[in-house]
Amino acid sequence: MAVSEKPIVIERIFDTLYDKEAQTFTRTLVTAEDVQEAKRYCAEHYGIKMKLDSNPFNFMKDIVRGRGASKMWPQRLKDLQIGGVQRTGDGAIFEFVHGIEGALDSLDEDFTPSDSTPSFAVQSLSLPLASKALGRTDESWLLQVAVNLRIIESHFASASNSQIDALELTHLQMDIKLRKVQIDALFRALHAAPDGKQSEVLITVEAKQGNQRILTEQIGRQVIAAFKSTETDLVIPVAIAAIRNKGIYVVEFAAVTRETLDQFSVPTFHRDAMFVLQPKVKGI
Repeated sequence: MAVSEKPIVIERIFDTLYDKEAQTFTRTLVTAEDVQEAKRYCAEHYGIKMKLDSNPFNFMKDIVRGRGASKMWPQRLKDLQIGGVQRTGDGAIFEFVHGIEGALDSLDEDFTPSDSTPSFAVQSLSLPLASKALGRTDESWLLQVAVNLRIIESHFASASNSQIDALELTHLQMDIKLRKVQIDALFRALHAAPDGKQSEVLITVEAKQGNQRILTEQIGRQVIAAFKSTETDLVIPVAIAAIRNKGIYVVEFAAVTRETLDQFSVPTFHRDAMFVLQPKVKGI
């Protein structure tokens, strides 16, 4: 496998934006123009072969979504405790993050089923054969299967360490595009509040293929967008991933309340579960 040239480009961008004497950034936000300039410089001075006409907006996305994200981050920046977070909108590509807890951990963070992950069998016979024959390895098909087989409902119906006592759970919508954020699926749950009354919670869902990482920073933006777009007081973020030839992996994160939103940035892990499809479904 070819060694990525992106660390060389990242170091070049870093060197243009970081004042070594003051040990501060002149600017932490990296733009598409910065990426293109660094690629041209590295091609001329270091002989890299990266295509200059490739889309700069895929530069950081391709790093953070793959399981080798940490390996693509320059060791010199790791030693300085400087990480990187993907940014979008207004020409932004990513941002250097210095001295903030979790900045480097986010590059290593990965969610996969473990030996302690509970496993549940789920029938897939209710999916039409014609539909299964068109199964694809993409998020749209994963979401369609998850919704049709009631994977999210099954997850919250399990009593093991559940954050809410769900009474009803309803799928609202898929592919919700908000400013700078897309929520792959949104659910609404009614649950029994501590005072005995029924209360509402929104459940955001992010879908990934098995070769992609579940990104807490991305999910955090979805949670914030959900609060800004609704009047809900409670959001539970969830991610699902297709585990090839096995089923659907569900990661549930800690609930976020509106009153604590000012202190919220990324969600924290709460529990996970593996839903094994029987029989197996093409593309999952």
